[in-house]
Amino acid sequence: MRYRPFGSAGVAVSAITLRLEDQPRLRGADWRKLIFAALESGINSFEIDGVSPALIEGATEAFSTVERRLLFVAWRLRGSSDRALRAQAVHDMIEQALDRTGLGHLDLATLDDPDTNAFPAETLEQLKALRAARLIRLLGVAGAGDKFDAYVASGQFEAMATPFNLASGWVERNRVRAAMTREMAVIGLDYWPDVLREEHKASFLPKPSLWRRRTDPLADVGGYDFLRSTPGWNAQQICLAYALTEPSLATVHVTAGTPAEVEGLAAIVERDLPTGCAAQIEMARFSAQRAEGSKRRA
Repeated sequence: MRYRPFGSAGVAVSAITLRLEDQPRLRGADWRKLIFAALESGINSFEIDGVSPALIEGATEAFSTVERRLLFVAWRLRGSSDRALRAQAVHDMIEQALDRTGLGHLDLATLDDPDTNAFPAETLEQLKALRAARLIRLLGVAGAGDKFDAYVASGQFEAMATPFNLASGWVERNRVRAAMTREMAVIGLDYWPDVLREEHKASFLPKPSLWRRRTDPLADVGGYDFLRSTPGWNAQQICLAYALTEPSLATVHVTAGTPAEVEGLAAIVERDLPTGCAAQIEMARFSAQRAEGSKRRA
């Protein structure tokens, strides 16, 4: 596993972060095995994005086997469009999280998508108070919209999480560069875009007959045929390897449902992007952006 500095926080995190989100089919023992697989693969960075008893139970048991100083644990704070996440709710949420997991403190608390969720000013003040009390070490914000950009520019956060992948354009890339000038840690999200996930699923379906027209989910994306024709690589692996080539990213979020998936993702960190892929990605991205520009002018 390779490690990178997390902004100016003075800590190093694994190049990939395992995001732990509620999965109904997983029991406490399953979560424990999943996290153990990550730890054994050298992953030391985790984000808890769920509240199910099974997830908390498994995470608590797995984390208790490792020295706290060797872990970097983040927590995603979610509000909703019709119900603001109030300061007292944040306080109770963090207090319960620490009490249930026995972690002592959270390395990072991240507000999720302020363009969709409501976060009153007092909520941020409460988070600052928790940071001052050392129950939270760092504050972050996740998203990609105008309100998110305003939060990032406010100087009140040490980290931001935002989509970054092989199809990212100048807006996304400038956002990352701007965060770097503010000495913020940048977390890469959505390294494997939805359209490519659909293509990956389609590759396991029965082949269409000669008389049935195949719907290609990549038809409007650009020249990304190499994602399914590069020997020894699949689309997910290339997408992750590409995101890992961006030096501005402190870590890239990944999800997995089995220990084998975790081990497979961790193995990509040690592999270099196939020869010629970087150039193909840039050409495909440029082609897609030019096509989009032509559509707008039309």
